[in-house]
Amino acid sequence: MPNAGTNLALNALDYWVFVGFLVGLAIVGYVSGRGGRDSSEDYFLAGRHLPWYVVGGSFIAANLSTEQFIGMVGATYILGVSTALWDWLNGFTFLFMIFLFVPFLLKSRVVTIPEFLEKRFSPAIRRIFAVITVIANIIVFMAAVLYAGGLALSGFLGWPLLTCIVLTGLFAGAWAIYGGLSSAAWTGLFTAVIKIGGVATLSVFGLLAVAGNGSIIDGFMMVLERNRARAGPWHEAVIHSVPHLTSAGAYDRLSVIQGPDHPLAPWTGLVFLVLSLAIWYNVLNQFIIQRILGAKNIWHARMGVVFAAYLKMFLPIVTVLPGLILFALHPEYMLGNWTDAQHLADGGFVTLVKQLLPVGMRGLLLAALFSAVQATVTSVVNSTATVVTFDLWVPLMQRTASDLQRVRIGVIASTVTVVAGILSAVWVSTHSGGIFQYVQTLNGFFAPPFAAAFVLGLLWRGANSTGALSAIVGGFLIGLAIKITGFLYTMPDWFYPFANQAGMVWIGSVALCIAGSLLHRHGGPEPNTAELTIWNNAAILREGMGDKWYQNVPLWTAGFFILAMGLMSLFSHI
Repeated sequence: MPNAGTNLALNALDYWVFVGFLVGLAIVGYVSGRGGRDSSEDYFLAGRHLPWYVVGGSFIAANLSTEQFIGMVGATYILGVSTALWDWLNGFTFLFMIFLFVPFLLKSRVVTIPEFLEKRFSPAIRRIFAVITVIANIIVFMAAVLYAGGLALSGFLGWPLLTCIVLTGLFAGAWAIYGGLSSAAWTGLFTAVIKIGGVATLSVFGLLAVAGNGSIIDGFMMVLERNRARAGPWHEAVIHSVPHLTSAGAYDRLSVIQGPDHPLAPWTGLVFLVLSLAIWYNVLNQFIIQRILGAKNIWHARMGVVFAAYLKMFLPIVTVLPGLILFALHPEYMLGNWTDAQHLADGGFVTLVKQLLPVGMRGLLLAALFSAVQATVTSVVNSTATVVTFDLWVPLMQRTASDLQRVRIGVIASTVTVVAGILSAVWVSTHSGGIFQYVQTLNGFFAPPFAAAFVLGLLWRGANSTGALSAIVGGFLIGLAIKITGFLYTMPDWFYPFANQAGMVWIGSVALCIAGSLLHRHGGPEPNTAELTIWNNAAILREGMGDKWYQNVPLWTAGFFILAMGLMSLFSHI
């Protein structure tokens, strides 16, 4: 990895910027968390008082973590602009959330997604999903975020990795323990500004470096031209990479539409990415959805998602553009051994910072890195404590717990989550690689079955708990069978991409959910689930649309959807 052995040179201004960020974060966390323990609704749902801009901003902050924007640089360097689909395709998921799911979610007055699933299906489904949520939050999300953030900070500052993991985990988790969702949401909004601003600054310096004596626009056009790879070392780099990316014999780095054997974005799996992984991550993910549960009302929840959608459209400026810049500056990384090229790409974010950012600006980058850790850790800690308290401890161990006892249980659960997350990250740091592959494997097994059961449960009143359980258990077995088949037998190239496998599992899970529901009919949804199916209470869908034209949810939604379609179309024919 270039320059990996040297620490990031910092001066007094860098340290003052970073210290200023920590002070600002502490002030926001303290002020927003005051009174956060007065009741369980205050601690776990911020009293349901979050305005739309906090809902949307903290939504993105929790979503944009260290392993995302650091890892995306490497993925974009190798694969090109197709990585932007992970942001732009969310436009379809957000349509589902805004017009279908959010009204039912808020009307149900639930505290957790597992509780929502119990109301729609059964207590068994609630317990299964709650356990999976806790395991995934601690072992996957917290471990990955703390490890990736600690690794970056260790590489920049020269501190021991263990020290960086422990300190970031304790500082980031402290605000979730102290003030609950209110602290997590408001500090999330604060860190979102720092994070996006810091990495966008890196992109600006990168464009200027490519342009030489030209402007930012000149640099952007040169980045596009070099990524077209029509001549020079850029063309040689693409020719060298083609056998590792596709069997088509040619590769377009500036297209989001790729062949059926593309490792990240095969066109055959795009629809299923929305129906499975995007639904799982944006809708069924407690630490993402919890700020929507804490919104003031349905309008603020819907507009919060709209705001997050617009931010998603522009996030490739900080998640994808640096990777394109890295390829424009260093195509030679891809000309050697393919394994070495991937390692060089993974270190691309560090490389860009060390080569491009002047001393005096690097403190902002450190603040952005810490922001990425802070936002996700506080969100994961608060959501895990919420699930443990409301879906596991109280129903199974202490049904008569008072409101304040639930807060105390939540504080204890938050503390345990922080410690467990740190230990998981330390364990990951002692093993070579594997964490990101583990995340993908977990998603491949659990995302499609749960997403299939959830979507059918919302859209089809005939779906019942037997069908949902059939989808979850059967979907897991289908995913396992697909992995074993791909390992034991040589299958067609299209069989192996993650998106295609998720699609196969999702289709199988839908079929099992339908079959299970039809074979064990209970006369449709129980009376207490009627409000959770669209056909039984469609009037809910019309609530919270906005009273004035500038508050109109459909109008603003149309804007981001047209923008998403335009961006994907632009980078499908460039």
